[in-house]
Amino acid sequence: MPAYSSKAQPYLDAIAEGIFSSEKIRDWVISGTPAEAGYLGADVLMEEQRRVRWQKSRTKQPFWANYWCGKDSSCTCRIEGSKGLESDAIFFLRSRSQRVLAVHVEFKHAYEAFQHGQPEAYPLRANCFAGTYYMRPTINPHHDWTTVLFCGEDALTDERTSNFQRVITHKEAAVMVTGYPYYIHDA
Repeated sequence: MPAYSSKAQPYLDAIAEGIFSSEKIRDWVISGTPAEAGYLGADVLMEEQRRVRWQKSRTKQPFWANYWCGKDSSCTCRIEGSKGLESDAIFFLRSRSQRVLAVHVEFKHAYEAFQHGQPEAYPLRANCFAGTYYMRPTINPHHDWTTVLFCGEDALTDERTSNFQRVITHKEAAVMVTGYPYYIHDA
């Protein structure tokens, strides 16, 4: 079985391409979140994000993928006993009023269970990053954050999905995002 990131990467690549190339997709991803009103029509900070993330060296993964919190005392994003330290992807959007939003994305395959504390850690980590980005050289400065989960329909019965401000099923994503590799088992 391939490593997790290689299994998830085609989905995340399609999401990234959609966010980077389409205002319609950016607006759709944040629809229904507290950030929606302030960030509709926002520009994506692709080149700025790449420059910040790769300022010292390129990462193995794409510049928008696998943001780790670390185990330092400044990142209080962990739930007791959990290993919830990573956002699968982060995308930065700039509003017309020049505010910057960090869109934290979690990806789950259909029938893939959350790890202990994983969904609960997402808003904590997003909030932590917004307050400590100046201490994190690979995180773009930003004012606001939102959390988005891409998952199978089976996850909708898990009450912990409420930790994400937006939940998008694979079926919904396949309709909206060009190249999203949706299969029947992803429902």
